Amino acid sequence: MLRESASVPRPISRLLGQAEERSLDPASCHSQLLFGQALPAAALSRHLDRPEDVQGSWLRADPAGVRPDLGAVWLQPGSRLSPDSPAGRDLAARFAEEGMRLELTPSGRGYLTLRSVPECRFTPPWQLAGESMDRVWPQGRDALYWRNLLNETQMILHQHRQSNPELPGTLWFWGAGELPANIPQARVCRVRAKSPELLGASRWAGLDCIGADAGGDAGTWPGLLVEWISDHALTAEDNLARLAADLVAALRRLRFARKLRELELASENRAWCLSTPAAWRVW
Repeated sequence: MLRESASVPRPISRLLGQAEERSLDPASCHSQLLFGQALPAAALSRHLDRPEDVQGSWLRADPAGVRPDLGAVWLQPGSRLSPDSPAGRDLAARFAEEGMRLELTPSGRGYLTLRSVPECRFTPPWQLAGESMDRVWPQGRDALYWRNLLNETQMILHQHRQSNPELPGTLWFWGAGELPANIPQARVCRVRAKSPELLGASRWAGLDCIGADAGGDAGTWPGLLVEWISDHALTAEDNLARLAADLVAALRRLRFARKLRELELASENRAWCLSTPAAWRVW
């Protein structure tokens, strides 16, 4: 929203100017906000989709659309693929040849079982917007292996798309890894969220968690992590105005509530932490 908006509301600009800023890893931003450490997104969301089967290493393999043009191929997350479809069965058979099990869940998310965690960095889906495929390929020592598998996945789906154009164009790999044996100490005690990574992580940690719908009062209770959902029907300026109104209420509480010590605002790659003394300067 900051990139797309021509102007930024004063409460947001002043908060960003006064707060202490730190970087987040986009591939594990949710776990860094929740636990203060990077944990694999695939294993966290697995706790939401398949809580009875979470042991081991996992890789997300989410169906995604592919839109080619004259200059590049663009990815569009959010597609679905039935495991009982001919394309789903062919993909499962191909991954079985590699010793991996492909599971496509009712949520639309896909998972691959891994024998070991790849030495490879994958791009999370929220970094795909506006990027062509050649800029978001896997990177690292094992990258060639996973690039080849991506190509084969797209070839299999392309063959089936000739008779069913509604099929996705690829499976997008990301979020590889396994969770530690011991649950780390959470930075918060309750969560209001929509993302499967935050919901799954909250279930794993045994935190109080409620779902978050688009819009609504974010609230500023002590120990609460809120996933603030933008309204895609509004402009970036209007969404920032909504966020600014929530932040004004939060800043008010931060200035006067003894139980609140700091307010944190985060995106997928940055976080800004505002202490109580700094909140007096932002007003």
